[in-house]
Amino acid sequence: MRKLLSLVAVLALGSSLVACGSEEPKAGGGDFGKAGIKVTEEFGKKPTVTHKDGEPDKALVTEVLKEGDGPEVKKGDYLTANYLGQIWRDGKVFDNSYDRGAPSSFPIGIGSVIAGWDEALVGKKIGSRVVLSIPSDKGYKEKGNPDAGIKGDDTLIFVVDLVGATSSKTKLDAEPVAAPATPFKVTGELDAEPKVTVPAGTKPPAKPGKPVVIATGKGKPIAKGDQLVGRYVVFDYAGKKKASTWDAQPASQAGPAQPPSPTDKLQVGPGPNGQTGALDGLAGMPVGSRVLVELPASKDEKGKAVNAFAIIDVLNAFPAPKQQ
Repeated sequence: MRKLLSLVAVLALGSSLVACGSEEPKAGGGDFGKAGIKVTEEFGKKPTVTHKDGEPDKALVTEVLKEGDGPEVKKGDYLTANYLGQIWRDGKVFDNSYDRGAPSSFPIGIGSVIAGWDEALVGKKIGSRVVLSIPSDKGYKEKGNPDAGIKGDDTLIFVVDLVGATSSKTKLDAEPVAAPATPFKVTGELDAEPKVTVPAGTKPPAKPGKPVVIATGKGKPIAKGDQLVGRYVVFDYAGKKKASTWDAQPASQAGPAQPPSPTDKLQVGPGPNGQTGALDGLAGMPVGSRVLVELPASKDEKGKAVNAFAIIDVLNAFPAPKQQ
């Protein structure tokens, strides 16, 4: 049901790791850490990575190069991070977020990314720079990733800067609006899933109106072109809930039921082709706000028209990736 949002998708780490790079740092000598890896540059800046001569460790090795002073990353959090990935065997940088000018966001600790990330990053503090040496059994395993030049027995090196983490329990630093400019009654604590009462006979608008602030956040203003990390509930105009990031995902043939998706990535236009989007009206509003957004009409799997609106908690905002 999340396609009801009709938003621009932003790539998460699981798919972006297939991107290729052309940088091949030269091997160097000097003070290597416990992972046998040396990293230049500071937190937030694109690193250059070299490693000791010889074979890598056969086990997962994690080293905190700079410890942050933020909260610890918890299992199930939606983690936002910058990263660089490099192959030990030939020094090839196969992907990095620094060149895209924006961090990536993804669930951590629940199997949405490679096992080495799940095991190494949970428990680390936001603001930390972490270096990982990940053997193949905790990376892409025996299949490797041919598109990225990764073989089935390759050890991978990652430098990861932990930028932020949110969850369904993240508290909104916001002040409720006394009389929001909407006929809908939005209730519930700011730190819980909102409830909505829709007046009887309410009809969908011919054209979505401007977003309505339910609670005003105290964070930085959202910029045009930002990607947002947020949580949401989607309702139809009868007041029936259609989708929610607070809800657990049902079981499927591919696996068991999944825990609630704590947050999601949304984008304040323009999209990749310059198109406008349902969230463009959020530009200028402060991070931490709870807003009501009327969504453009769409169609379901049977071709039936679907009209809906969403209550969105904006938990963080970052620049959208550069188009490459």
